[in-house]
Amino acid sequence: MDVTTLRASARGFSLIELVISLFVALILVTVGVPSWRNLSSSITVSDTRNLLMGTMALARQSAIDSGYHLTLCPSTDQQQCSGDYTAWHDGVILFIDENANRQKDAGEDLIRALGTRSGIVVQSSSGRRSIRYAPDGSAWGSNLTLRFCSPGTTVPNKAIILYGSGRARLSSTLSNGDPVSCI
Repeated sequence: MDVTTLRASARGFSLIELVISLFVALILVTVGVPSWRNLSSSITVSDTRNLLMGTMALARQSAIDSGYHLTLCPSTDQQQCSGDYTAWHDGVILFIDENANRQKDAGEDLIRALGTRSGIVVQSSSGRRSIRYAPDGSAWGSNLTLRFCSPGTTVPNKAIILYGSGRARLSSTLSNGDPVSCI
């Protein structure tokens, strides 16, 4: 191997090649970070909505199977209902409500507690502080819409719509067809 071959193979980047590489990397990061944030938020919104939908299905089926009333309500401490019926993003609890008073009393079994989900807003339509499932699976009261939003992103908002029969459905719009929005 002669010296000219060694020098050609040991050659590095020129300053222009380095600047162009850094510029391309900067463009990729500038485009990629917001897209990654939206993707991450979209996954969190869907995951939160699916987790709450699964909890609602569990509550309905458990009420039918056990013959007891079960209550699902917003909770900030995952022990008691918070009483704030519009903010469900601080967490929820599901419990056997033996006396059907919609509050978790001593001796009533806690079935599931879900904690806060960072960056997600879950709001309910007004009128219902909790969802009480009867032994026949119904959840009578005004229909309930739970709205799932990720503020500061371009992620589409989602909803769960609960009917008095106790059945719920996933939706990308409100029950009247309007877009889902959080306040």
